[in-house]
Amino acid sequence: MSVARPWFPKKVLVSDPLHEGLGERLAGRRPDLTIRERTPAMVSAADLEWAEVFVGFRPPKEGRWRELPWVHCIGAGVDAWAFRTGLSPDTLLTRTSEDFGPQMGEYCVTRALAVTQRLRHLESEQKARSWKPRHPEQISGTGALIVGTGTVGAGIARAFQGAGCITDGLSRSGRAREPFRAVRSIDGFADAVAGARWLVLACPLTEETFHLLNRDRLAACGGTYLINVGRGALVDEVALPEALDNKWLAGAALDVFEREPLPKDSPLWNREDVTISPHISGLTTVPGAAAGFLEVLADLESGRVPRLRVEPGRGY
Repeated sequence: MSVARPWFPKKVLVSDPLHEGLGERLAGRRPDLTIRERTPAMVSAADLEWAEVFVGFRPPKEGRWRELPWVHCIGAGVDAWAFRTGLSPDTLLTRTSEDFGPQMGEYCVTRALAVTQRLRHLESEQKARSWKPRHPEQISGTGALIVGTGTVGAGIARAFQGAGCITDGLSRSGRAREPFRAVRSIDGFADAVAGARWLVLACPLTEETFHLLNRDRLAACGGTYLINVGRGALVDEVALPEALDNKWLAGAALDVFEREPLPKDSPLWNREDVTISPHISGLTTVPGAAAGFLEVLADLESGRVPRLRVEPGRGY
């Protein structure tokens, strides 16, 4: 959809089970809108025929959402809408304005500290009523390589810096950016990961980043500890057990997976060197989701190209 003149959409379909109250909040801010709030399972083809804009975290399973004039994503990543989905090039895709960097930074540093403070060992020993001291490591002075230097990656970098870590970045362009000490392009992965204690994936899922961490790159990791808060498909998940068995990775904290929920027969569940969480490192809030949508709406009503517009080909 091209934005060349003011547009005043009024029919808003809101759908996400984690954010009950979002529709009510939008209605309170903009009583001129007609809002339907549905759970994902309740979204019907008739709802999508009615709507001018769909606001949600993931697409509905059926219906004409791919041809809607406007889709607004309230999650940290837009790949559910833009990556291999067949979204119409005429659809305006926008993203939330919420800054997930601080939340995800806390998650990542917490996972790193759980390793250096040996929390899994201490919990096991406590359950066994066993007294076997093992000295913790110090996180300060270790290196963190963060793949993705956007808002989220920068927030994660600041969190590691707060713990005394040295933070470098990898990005598509390799352009310098605060607060990273240095940024390289993805082509420099092998050199950049050498000596890093922590490898954090925080980039969007695009055609360029699908299976970014493939077997060859995993083999080059040199014993770093992987933290994935980006998207599961950034990693070739099938290769992870081999990477852990061969100590290419010292361990992994995984918040995202190629299939979610993670299948019960996945070999990752039973590994002591893997920590699993159910996609909770960066949770959308109702105020944040509302603010992003209302900002885009104001831009459209003023005839401006929205600041939060996504280029589907780039994935951000």
